Amino acid sequence: MPVIDIVGGGILGLALGYDLIKRGIGVRIWERSRELGGLMGRTRFDDLDGLEVDRYYHAILSSDRTLMRLFDELGLRSEVRMTVTSMGFYHDGKLYSMSTPLDFLRFPPLSPIDRFRLGVTILQARRVKDWRALEQTPVVEWLTKLGGRGTVEHIWKPLLRAKFDGGFDNVPATYIWSRLVRTTDTREKGGAVEKMCFLPGGYAMLINALAKAITERGGQITTGVAIQQVHVSEGRVCGLRLSNGEIDSDGAVLTLQTPIARRLLPPEAADVNARWSRLEEYLGIVCMLLVLRRSLSPYYTLNITDERIPFTGVIETTNLIDRQFTNGYHLVYLPKYVAPDNLFAQMNDEALQRSFLVYLRQMFPDVRPDDIAAVRIGRERYVEPLHPIGRTDDIPPFTTDIAGLYLVNSSQIYPQLTNGEAAVAHAARAAGIIEQTLRSLSESQQTVAV
Repeated sequence: MPVIDIVGGGILGLALGYDLIKRGIGVRIWERSRELGGLMGRTRFDDLDGLEVDRYYHAILSSDRTLMRLFDELGLRSEVRMTVTSMGFYHDGKLYSMSTPLDFLRFPPLSPIDRFRLGVTILQARRVKDWRALEQTPVVEWLTKLGGRGTVEHIWKPLLRAKFDGGFDNVPATYIWSRLVRTTDTREKGGAVEKMCFLPGGYAMLINALAKAITERGGQITTGVAIQQVHVSEGRVCGLRLSNGEIDSDGAVLTLQTPIARRLLPPEAADVNARWSRLEEYLGIVCMLLVLRRSLSPYYTLNITDERIPFTGVIETTNLIDRQFTNGYHLVYLPKYVAPDNLFAQMNDEALQRSFLVYLRQMFPDVRPDDIAAVRIGRERYVEPLHPIGRTDDIPPFTTDIAGLYLVNSSQIYPQLTNGEAAVAHAARAAGIIEQTLRSLSESQQTVAV
């Protein structure tokens, strides 16, 4: 049985390891951090009775079929809770519910024709079957054609501006299409109720269950050790250089973000390096997590139309997660996607906290210092892979010209959004391709031997 080394112990690496080991392929997973999970890890507040919560917010939708099947396999399905959630918009200093069709009809910035055309946009998006046609179209052009300038100015541009750090001219229409398809799947028939799900212990419950399933099937998971370089000889992977030594290897799967994965390639993989470099731009994120003694709003997601507010939104996850699992506290995440040169990306934690609190109090003037039990700042350089218009062919494939070398990361999930559902489905697809290449390689070696 071949043994494949997987570099990266986030959800993608673990889901891939689980899928491979089910197919009879041995796996060793290497994670640089002391903890598994990556972006889906947890953070602890010892001064709040040991409160543990997700470092960043993550949603599970009732329509996430691949995740639900995985929960079934791992014995987690009974732990899944489902909650009716709602969405709001912050506009002109006020909060507006945008959870039902009637709410959209009441949204002040939209004229009657705008409201009608917004509904047309959503319906038309769900009817699109061939996303490649949208991949060549700028998102604003597509949305304007379907919904008119009013919906673009008051609904879509604020969302795009927040998501892409202001620069969305080169974003294809596939982004909004995939978002609409995913989110509208959470609504019951008739569109009046949105349902979302959560695990009491967050995605860490899935991470731990995957790790347990892998090790029980003979897989190995090592944390606190960094892979420094992949060794290549005669056109195939032969080993890995670790931070504490070297090992032989039958093959390596890099689940790291593309710019980081490229750093592990040796000179012998120059052609692969060049291929991967064609599409490697990512936005980072800064996110302030507030542990509050009171709620801010009734909405899980509060979108913001005010350009002066820097956050992508106000995400109050305890409008989804029962507060019995958060020691009674309310959790609010203030994320901002940032390019490397963004001012907020360059601020230190203290300055960022001061700035974000100023903006938060503009939105919620009644927030008092004693309402805030704790604050935690999270930062990640590579979070959201960027896919400019017409660049689908530049997405690197799973396989390479070097036998035993694979890339499986979030940049390949396009046109789906990067989330837990997409990650586990992506891992399953990759496992199938890797199994096929290993079988083909074994057959060719047997032929040569004969």
